[in-house]
Amino acid sequence: MSRVLRSGRQREVWLVAAWAIVFLGLLAARVALQRVHAPPAPHAFRWLRLGAVILLAILFVAAAVSRWQPLVGRVVLRVEQGAVFLAITRLLGLGSQPDPQRPEQVLIALLGVHAVGAIVVSDELPSGTPVWRAGLWTLALSFGALTATVLGR
Repeated sequence: MSRVLRSGRQREVWLVAAWAIVFLGLLAARVALQRVHAPPAPHAFRWLRLGAVILLAILFVAAAVSRWQPLVGRVVLRVEQGAVFLAITRLLGLGSQPDPQRPEQVLIALLGVHAVGAIVVSDELPSGTPVWRAGLWTLALSFGALTATVLGR
């Protein structure tokens, strides 16, 4: 197993598979918990909905132009990491609000896993390559699924 993880291509496949399993598991938990818990006040997550839609649009544009302009994709990956950090700190409230409910805790974990994927794509894969572009598209599509859970409330 350790030999498999040391080789480049197989290591990437294992990392992607592990990331996808964790992401899909958290996404399923988020949807299930979202249905069980009462929705927050309509204005409580307006900032999150708006930010998610804007970031989703930026990710899709970056993925679409990444073949010709890899620099755009690299910049957008960094912007996405910063936006996720801001969303997580805002969801946690930095101690000024009561603890987030279970759906929000899962959303925080989901955002964290997504940020890890963005870090791996931006730091571990050579930009402009087909694998890097596929990673960018995967991040855009997975963020689309995450955004759907945020808008679905």
